[in-house]
Amino acid sequence: MGGLNIFRVFSLFCLLLLPFLGCSSTYTWYKSHPLYKNPPAKTITMGIHPNAFVLTRSSWFQKRLNYGDSTQIKATAFFEKTFVDVFKLKYPSLNFLTAKTILELPEESQKIHSRIFIKGKFPEQGITLTDSLGNTPEFVLLLHEFIVGTDIKREEFFDYALIHNETQSKGAVSNITAIASYTLWDNIRQRPLFSGVEEVEQPLTELTPKDLEILVQKTAIRIIDNISNGVTK
Repeated sequence: MGGLNIFRVFSLFCLLLLPFLGCSSTYTWYKSHPLYKNPPAKTITMGIHPNAFVLTRSSWFQKRLNYGDSTQIKATAFFEKTFVDVFKLKYPSLNFLTAKTILELPEESQKIHSRIFIKGKFPEQGITLTDSLGNTPEFVLLLHEFIVGTDIKREEFFDYALIHNETQSKGAVSNITAIASYTLWDNIRQRPLFSGVEEVEQPLTELTPKDLEILVQKTAIRIIDNISNGVTK
């Protein structure tokens, strides 16, 4: 009987602990509009916030890369170019919103899950955007944030119950990680078609620029795949 009581106490303890442990397995990191039926095929316009690309723990990266005191600037410029190059392979007629256009958009929060929100610049209802060539695109990919760090988790940045608990590894590093939040915007009907938060890891032995390139490429490909697979059936 004593063993049975211990089991019951342990089971009750586990039930009480469930809200605090393993929450990430219940997260929903993607949201599709019910009318999202046809993903962009060959053309898309990209809206990259001027401060979207961020390198965290810059001093750790600076010691391992030959970027000197300009590590943040050089690394984030490299991330952006690598990211865009991947999209150019998928969308040959890729175009862009100007930085001025993006910065003039109002900042809003979009709910993905009960505890998951993304913040970004979103167009106002009733207003269509024009790209840098003066065209009115059908699809706009709004890249809100692209964060690179060491062993970071997306819930530490986007779960509003844990957002102040960021604990980036200060010891041995297992992976470099990219976390990206984005929205595919229907520019004609002014609505978000698909939104997501990606977390992509690249195993680390000795950091090289190639590791960073592979990490960014993997993240861009993940975004492209999820945009395509996120249509509602």
